[in-house]
Amino acid sequence: MQTFKLENKLEILIPTYNRKPHITRTLAQLTAPESPVHACPITVLDNASEDGSSEVIADFAKKFPNIKHIRHTKNIGGNANITRAYELACKPYVWVVCDDDSFRWDSWDEIQNALETNDYDMLLTRKNEFKGRCNLARIFRQCTFVPAVIYRTSLISDGVLMNMYNNIPNLFPHLAIASEVLNRKGRIFLPQGEVLAQCTFDEPHSGDEHILCGARESFAPSPTTHMFWTVGFLNSVQLVEDENLRTYLRDHFGKHGFLGYLIGAFRKNYTHYHGYHLNEAFVRNGLNFRQRLEFELARLFLKMTAFTYRKK
Repeated sequence: MQTFKLENKLEILIPTYNRKPHITRTLAQLTAPESPVHACPITVLDNASEDGSSEVIADFAKKFPNIKHIRHTKNIGGNANITRAYELACKPYVWVVCDDDSFRWDSWDEIQNALETNDYDMLLTRKNEFKGRCNLARIFRQCTFVPAVIYRTSLISDGVLMNMYNNIPNLFPHLAIASEVLNRKGRIFLPQGEVLAQCTFDEPHSGDEHILCGARESFAPSPTTHMFWTVGFLNSVQLVEDENLRTYLRDHFGKHGFLGYLIGAFRKNYTHYHGYHLNEAFVRNGLNFRQRLEFELARLFLKMTAFTYRKK
């Protein structure tokens, strides 16, 4: 019987740009003797960093033969860098992590056992409340956070990869892979523990640099510059083939339904969602009549809220 070796099953890729302290800490965690993934292939996709990150990565690559440093000659933008990470994956499973993650290795055993079975198309690495009828919607929302999912690499077909590149302006190219799992009715592993100990950027506020991950504003095309979490997510749901499932995902991606989530999101970030940003970024294709009506009601609420803030 052949002994299971994690390094033959899983590879890790890390997109980064100008994050010297963060990438230093993350690589130190991944390569530490107590890290269960220390022998796995680790590739760092360096988006032409200028702050000394490249030198740090190069030093790690010299010390650890399983680390590969790819430094782009030009900054291709964070979401394109994430897409390229998945494109380069060649081991049976791929885990793309952020350059500022912290890990909780005492919960890793269940992930490794699931990988060993080779039964799952995607494995979540974050514990969450998945019970109830909103289960699949919560899972799909969880997939917006890149390191929250380990994917079977064979899912990334030519068509899925093209969908990823096409979805870059919607901020979530990786949801093309999650959508493929749903389209195939693939198997999903839900953990009991938490491997990721730090998840700072689960749903970024406006202006959060982590959305573009190093794409200077002048580099970014207009749809990406003015895109934000809620709209990017709703647009990305279009990658799911089944119309009823798309409706379900939109209706349940918040705790209080579609309208409740929109109002909460707009109220939380009204200055960014107000005005031309909302009109320019949002594509209403795929919403049913009720959802369009609820979206317009939420927009009306936004305008009223913004007017109230201006009066104050």
